[in-house]
Amino acid sequence: MVKCLKTKKENTQEALAFLKQNNWFDEKFKIGHSGKYVLISITNGAKKQKIVSQFKGTIEERNLIKIVKENRSLKDAIGNIIPDKHIDKINRGYEVIGDIALIEIPEEVEKLEKNIAWALKKLHKNVAVVAKKGKRVAGKYRLRKSTVLAGDDRTETMHIESGVKIKVDVNKSYFSSKMGSERLRISKLVKPNENILVVFSGVGPYGLVLAKKHPQVNITMIELNPSAHKYAKENVALNKLEKRITLVKGDAKIEVPKLKQKFDRIIMVLPEKAHEFLPQALKVANNSCAIHLYQFENEDKIKDRVAELKNIIEKLRRKVKTIKPVKAGAYSPKINRYCFDIKIQR
Repeated sequence: MVKCLKTKKENTQEALAFLKQNNWFDEKFKIGHSGKYVLISITNGAKKQKIVSQFKGTIEERNLIKIVKENRSLKDAIGNIIPDKHIDKINRGYEVIGDIALIEIPEEVEKLEKNIAWALKKLHKNVAVVAKKGKRVAGKYRLRKSTVLAGDDRTETMHIESGVKIKVDVNKSYFSSKMGSERLRISKLVKPNENILVVFSGVGPYGLVLAKKHPQVNITMIELNPSAHKYAKENVALNKLEKRITLVKGDAKIEVPKLKQKFDRIIMVLPEKAHEFLPQALKVANNSCAIHLYQFENEDKIKDRVAELKNIIEKLRRKVKTIKPVKAGAYSPKINRYCFDIKIQR
């Protein structure tokens, strides 16, 4: 018998992403099926209450099929090639988007990068491309260019999340599959008939997921990067959401103040600079707006950031009801991505 999360099939990808992010997914067993539910194995150390609160489901003990294969983990696949300390770095730095695996290669083992890439591709049967992430963020649109090391010579793929199709070129626009559980968290906060604004929307994952999950909401998305905007248009059409999603291409500081409607919820997905756009966002925020502002921050300076955000808002003569920092993934030692859930008061 295996401890597992029983949840609805449409939650499969988000649940897997969430469990893997927290190292709670037991990879030794296949995903089971029970009617309209899936059974996903979890580790003994998994925090059951946190998992259940994240997904509508139960923790149960079931018989699942054990996976029998030569390599069960990245460590098994390349442990005879590089030291464990470098494997840990690669494990933390790689993610799968559609059928593309993006990996970070430590400088000390760059000579073996193709061996590592082919081993990773062999480990994941659904991966057609393994690409190395660029070392630096560069250019006007702050992208990290990846280099294909193994498989098909392409950087475009189709990613599926929450039943939504997301087409993306990882070299032309930013997208993170690791944020799938965070998008689901925001979705659970949305109420019927909300008018939602997504700033720095990229290829559209937030808007697409929220529109799919909530048929009564209307969403406006603003993006400066022309390639990301092009893919967002394709994705809106792919998912037949043209009637409820409006796309705007341009600089948020210029385009947001032009918007004529007020918004019940504003999502600001640019961790480096989102706070700089807060004055513009407040101009279109209704009297009880919820704002989700993402920011990279040192875990020791969270209180300072909360105070700074409160100060910005109050200088613009708006009242703050609450500001709650929510960890939304690690970035570097002591630096995390946080979502500051801000509630404006009447």
